Amino acid sequence: MTGQVIDPAAATSEDVEPPAATPAERGRLMIHDRVVEKVAARAATEVERATGAPRTVLGRTLGRATEDSAVRTSADVDGDLVTVTVSIAVEWPTPVREVAAEVRRRIVQRIEEIVGLQVVEVDIDVPTLLTRRTPPPRVR
Repeated sequence: MTGQVIDPAAATSEDVEPPAATPAERGRLMIHDRVVEKVAARAATEVERATGAPRTVLGRTLGRATEDSAVRTSADVDGDLVTVTVSIAVEWPTPVREVAAEVRRRIVQRIEEIVGLQVVEVDIDVPTLLTRRTPPPRVR
């Protein structure tokens, strides 16, 4: 194999590689709604005194909220804009507005830093309160 040395001063347009395409010319990245839903659910569980709410069917709650209940989320991605709906339970007697505001802040922060999309709206539903937590095991 013979190597060819090209003198930069004598280089022609055939010898030089074309410049790389800009990111806009290479294509675009589409984030699926389900990815944003998972990030929002995880962000909501990071807030103390908030947990997932039990499912409701025809306006009736099925089961009780526990500290292990999954957070239900729904997201709508439109280009770079995101709308999220979250259903949580809040630990009693914590002020619901404070917890909801913290959940909203955390969801916006996490989606913007992890996914890179702008959150325009976060709707939070609190259909029930967490009235009992499992006590920590006692040491004997």
